[in-house]
Amino acid sequence: MLNLSDYATEIKYIPLETNDAVLISPINLQIIYENDYLLIQNVTGTSKQHCYLFDNTGKFCGQIGKLGQGPDDYLTIDNVALFENYIYVITWHKILKYDTNGNLIENFNLKSDEIPEIYKQSAMRKIVPLKKDVYVVNVVTGKVNYPTAFLLEAYQSSVKTIKEFPSSVKFDRLGGYNSIELGSIYLYKEDVRIYKPINDTIFTIDQNAEMKGTFIFELGKYRPTLAFWEGKEDGDTGDPMKWAEQVRNNFKKYIFPNSIYESIHHLFIKFDFGNHSPEPYEKSHLGQQYTAFDVYGVFDKRTGNLTLMRQPIKGKLGFKNDIDGGPVIFPHYLSSNNELVTFIQPEEFMEYYDNIQNPSAELKKIDDKLKIDDNPILIIAKLN
Repeated sequence: MLNLSDYATEIKYIPLETNDAVLISPINLQIIYENDYLLIQNVTGTSKQHCYLFDNTGKFCGQIGKLGQGPDDYLTIDNVALFENYIYVITWHKILKYDTNGNLIENFNLKSDEIPEIYKQSAMRKIVPLKKDVYVVNVVTGKVNYPTAFLLEAYQSSVKTIKEFPSSVKFDRLGGYNSIELGSIYLYKEDVRIYKPINDTIFTIDQNAEMKGTFIFELGKYRPTLAFWEGKEDGDTGDPMKWAEQVRNNFKKYIFPNSIYESIHHLFIKFDFGNHSPEPYEKSHLGQQYTAFDVYGVFDKRTGNLTLMRQPIKGKLGFKNDIDGGPVIFPHYLSSNNELVTFIQPEEFMEYYDNIQNPSAELKKIDDKLKIDDNPILIIAKLN
């Protein structure tokens, strides 16, 4: 168990405005907090997706873009980005660029003739701005020997590829596991970090468009084998049901770093430990109960030490909040100001509050006004 006070100096809570125009589903949220703006990508229970903007007080600024089938609309959102006060919505084969007032500035077609055919057929799920008009694209093609990523230049509604970053691992075939190859991609200072489990390496793509290895996961016998990725470990059962069960069992044999967040001094990592998890716990998603095998860890970039975290409360993963006795927290985002950013739903906040012996004035003020169907509460911890 790790205490929040060993990593952060202060914590604050920002209840997000609730009104009929913005009702945020707790099912799946991506959050970005930069330049005093909070950007939220929200997937609702009906699989509809929205992009919302709030200011640093929690006031709702507006919805970014709109659902629809028009050339400037989106039906789904693969990811969002906030860079130099512009908002980017990455949807099916296009990038929509907005200002913070919600005005559409540019619409980039990712099925342009300048985009190689292999990428048009792929899932370009994550796109991170490297610098003005230049983006790193994390690509999953479902093909053998596909690149780790490529650079895309987008300017005045035209796009072209600049450079490809090849994968260091070569395959005979892929065994149906390519979806996990989304890995993690994020902006750190002026560079882009990208990690895919096949490589075991967090790479840096710098301002000169050069890629180099920065951190390596030394998983030893818990590292997925090449035969695992190629689907050769147990052979072909010929039975789709048995094959699906075999896939689930194979995943549990290994350890996968799933999510990575980086501060000045630390990497905050969410692992899937599979059969090796010391504290399996029950989770619920869309009304379905299942057993999760997550283990969180903190890597100190100064010492090279990785510390795995025990659950401070059964089923609650993250730092014990010994600063104000509030919720257990772990980052959903790390801001460029070295802030740990996450959120909590009203019901869960109320559960924590009822068990705090001496709640702070800030926590009491939030609880007094909070309703069960309100929007989430943003939590920001300033890191050391």
